[in-house]
Amino acid sequence: MVSEHVRHGLPALLHRDGHAPDLFELLAGARHFGAYVRETDGIKGLIYRPFAEYVEHTYRIPAAVHPELDLDGLAALLDDGHMVMASVSKEIRRPEHDPERRGGHLVLAIGRTQGQIVFRNPSGHTPQALAPVMPMDRFGDFFAGRGISLDVRRTVQNPPARTSVSGPVASRSTT
Repeated sequence: MVSEHVRHGLPALLHRDGHAPDLFELLAGARHFGAYVRETDGIKGLIYRPFAEYVEHTYRIPAAVHPELDLDGLAALLDDGHMVMASVSKEIRRPEHDPERRGGHLVLAIGRTQGQIVFRNPSGHTPQALAPVMPMDRFGDFFAGRGISLDVRRTVQNPPARTSVSGPVASRSTT
């Protein structure tokens, strides 16, 4: 079931306490924790473990990395009240088309209702693509089987110590 404030599209940080930093502050913090790494031709995709550490240390939101997550596991996390940053194909913006690959793009799954997944896609090009609802099995066609769960209902009391090096969970091939 989708909670009332989540149903209205509030992102994870806004859901927590009504405040969220701007995107530049989020990017700077994520880069500081090693969640984004600059390469010669741009920025490498989000590296999950350092991002989870960033979220826990900076915003005190419990975050867990799921390098292998099937649709049943995703559904269980959503049913338990978690939000999940799910790796999907960018073609999810146009669900009438079959994806060429899975992964490479992140959406925020916020709940389920009547066999459908409710999620937010910040790069959606239409109002429907920004805040879509999709049958779980169709979502599975785009889903890469990995993500980061966020439990915005709880607060991390003592964030774990930062690790010096975190492995790049999202760097494996997604084709």
